[in-house]
Amino acid sequence: MRKIVLVFTAIVLTVSGFAQKTADIGIWGGSSAYWGDIKEAPPMQTFNLNMGAFFRYNFNARVALRTMFLTGSISSEGVVEDIPFSFKKNVQDISVMMEVNYLKYILGNKKTPFTPYILGGLGVTYFPYAFDPAVFLLINPDYPVPDPAEESVIGLTVPFGFGIKFSIGERFGIGAECQMRKLFSDKLDNADDPLSFEVDNVDGVPVTVKYTDFLHNNDWPGYVGIHLTYKIFLEKKACPAYDRKYW
Repeated sequence: MRKIVLVFTAIVLTVSGFAQKTADIGIWGGSSAYWGDIKEAPPMQTFNLNMGAFFRYNFNARVALRTMFLTGSISSEGVVEDIPFSFKKNVQDISVMMEVNYLKYILGNKKTPFTPYILGGLGVTYFPYAFDPAVFLLINPDYPVPDPAEESVIGLTVPFGFGIKFSIGERFGIGAECQMRKLFSDKLDNADDPLSFEVDNVDGVPVTVKYTDFLHNNDWPGYVGIHLTYKIFLEKKACPAYDRKYW
């Protein structure tokens, strides 16, 4: 956890070091969602509190760079191969995304009161993983049971999403957004490759059957929430040209 906070702080300082005009800082709150190996489970069957913060440097009225940190729980309950299965765990997420406004938008400018936007980039997700041999035995009763395993996983992600934001004053703004993550790990739900095992073919040669791998797996975390934003000036004096340059 401390390492993730330090990485997030370093990224913010790096981005702000190159900034020259204005940026926004914000706090974020909402719930998580899950799509994966667990079936018959609504994506948001329970409310899982997630909170976070972000730093957004505005290149112009259309494009910004956002560095974001989220932390909270993700859970689901359903079936895997007709066997009841559930999980709940704490997940931390760091992302760096480009944010592109559909309309011209500068927080606090009356000529640009709101805009829809899209965002996407790269990130990492940190979470604990625990493999339960008893569950594997229920799903695959005819095959050798692997040893139990517990570890901490850092998975590469491709975050993307959309939202809408509004100015509510000279320096404050609010917004709502939905984000998804393409997670390059299949261990989020503790059902890592539930149908992957070694079998013997007709010639008696062991063959590994893989249903998932680094690029093809089934775990997709998501987030839905609202955010409150505050505009900051990165120079001693705000540059008036910033509000006029991009009209």
